[in-house]
Amino acid sequence: MKPPPGTTTIAAAVCALVAVSVASAVAAGGGEQPLSRIAIHRATVAPQPGAFVDASPALLGLGGKDREWVTLRYSNPKPSNDDWIGVFSPANFKYIS
Repeated sequence: MKPPPGTTTIAAAVCALVAVSVASAVAAGGGEQPLSRIAIHRATVAPQPGAFVDASPALLGLGGKDREWVTLRYSNPKPSNDDWIGVFSPANFKYIS
């Protein structure tokens, strides 16, 4: 059974567009980490009374684990659109005493 006329052309065009999109996305990054553009040096610390952030477990990499889920609990009685929480862990962590 032959595909409908033009199907191969459309499939080739879609594949080409996807390839170009992926290539341009990779080139646009230039190896730069997306979070590196956050101007952390301009951040201000102004915690509100009653606001908290709690992460568990408190220490990663115990027992020789090299990956682990982290649970965050947070609350702010007066949240704003400018509030954010940054969580960072190295890609390969090991506990060293």
